[in-house]
Amino acid sequence: MAKDKEPSSAASMQAQPPQSPQSPVPSPEPRPSILSQRSLKQLGLFFAGAGFLALSTRITRRAVSRKHIVTVPQFYQQSNRPVGKIKSDNTLIAVEALNFATLNVMGFAIMATGGLAWAFDVSGIDDVRRMARRHVGLPGGQADEEAEREVEEWVAKILLRKDQKDREAKSPSSKKDD
Repeated sequence: MAKDKEPSSAASMQAQPPQSPQSPVPSPEPRPSILSQRSLKQLGLFFAGAGFLALSTRITRRAVSRKHIVTVPQFYQQSNRPVGKIKSDNTLIAVEALNFATLNVMGFAIMATGGLAWAFDVSGIDDVRRMARRHVGLPGGQADEEAEREVEEWVAKILLRKDQKDREAKSPSSKKDD
């Protein structure tokens, strides 16, 4: 029995990969499942936008079909009479069309925002900030001290030259007045 225990402990040691003290590549964050609270919030915005888009599209189609029905002649109408015109001002028709177009575009924008939020796993402005900080600048948010010192020296040198030019410009004008 003692012999049986020794190979199992040796096999367990061989099965474990060697642990490195520092891993050079950080492991990616695990994505939440589709049915998590976070994912459902993002998909909720998508479906709200899709519902708003469907509703605004239905309203627009209804208004356009009403305008179209007015222009279709009646069955027993004489053929030499003009077809009925829409009884409203052309500017009002244009304003109404602009309103319908705005509703449709807003519905699509809400739907697209929700879809992109779900696709990129963004649940709020804090997530956007975290993602931007991860892709911009040095890792860990550290500043490059040497580059900052060089820029500071360059700006000081430029300001010193400007100050000297201003002094020179003032001193000859005061000598001319004497």
